[in-house]
Amino acid sequence: MSKNNENSSKKRGIVEFLSVKTALPSDILTGEFRLEIRGRNNCIVNGCRRILKYSPTEMILSIKGFSVNISGERLVCSSYHDGAICIDGYVYGVSFDGKEKGEREA
Repeated sequence: MSKNNENSSKKRGIVEFLSVKTALPSDILTGEFRLEIRGRNNCIVNGCRRILKYSPTEMILSIKGFSVNISGERLVCSSYHDGAICIDGYVYGVSFDGKEKGEREA
């Protein structure tokens, strides 16, 4: 195992341990990407770097090392500030393209 993979594994282990002990999701502890869907009409994404596509039926967001595709109808960005985006409308689905940084090949 390379030194980078070893350090990455140790870091993930520590974050997972703290997550269990504090009852907080690991993504909150690292301050990285977080996605929250409230019902079918609201989607909040933290860690957004750019909006790559914006239309009433699809939004594609650039996240560190990958993108998030939100599909639906009447989609609108109701707020976007400091990497946090709130999308309102009827959400059909969410998909991911690419791999998060540090994710291993299967």
